[in-house]
Amino acid sequence: MSRTFPTLACARAGRLAAFPSALLLVASLLAGCATPSKAPPAASKATQPAPDAATLRERHLAAANAAADQYRTCLYGHVARYVNLVPDPVRLADEAAVECAPITERFRRERQAAIVTYTTATDAAQQADAATATLQADGQRVARARATELRALQ
Repeated sequence: MSRTFPTLACARAGRLAAFPSALLLVASLLAGCATPSKAPPAASKATQPAPDAATLRERHLAAANAAADQYRTCLYGHVARYVNLVPDPVRLADEAAVECAPITERFRRERQAAIVTYTTATDAAQQADAATATLQADGQRVARARATELRALQ
């Protein structure tokens, strides 16, 4: 069996035929970018009322819950990835906590922003710190247990 390949002349001709259409496409995109689209809706934003404290609290609590879920996912993913490389479950959970620490800061900020809507800033900071410490402790406890469980399964 012999296989035939296109000649270089045919391949070059095909590319040259596509070149003008590609230029037209780029030119139309550039022309579309140069013309302004709709005017910014600044007037409509100014007429919207500011959200009340309950709405803000709910938004911040939802963001804090999302950060807590992301933190747990980060911990458990780290443990699952490195369970074969780090034999000590405590050390593995500690490494996972260090790796996922930036997420806990976001959790703390969102939690504090939610709490400050109904209490003083000092109380909000203390409550957010306590919630963050609880999240970290629970996360490490479960990460250690998961690391021990994964090691036992091997």
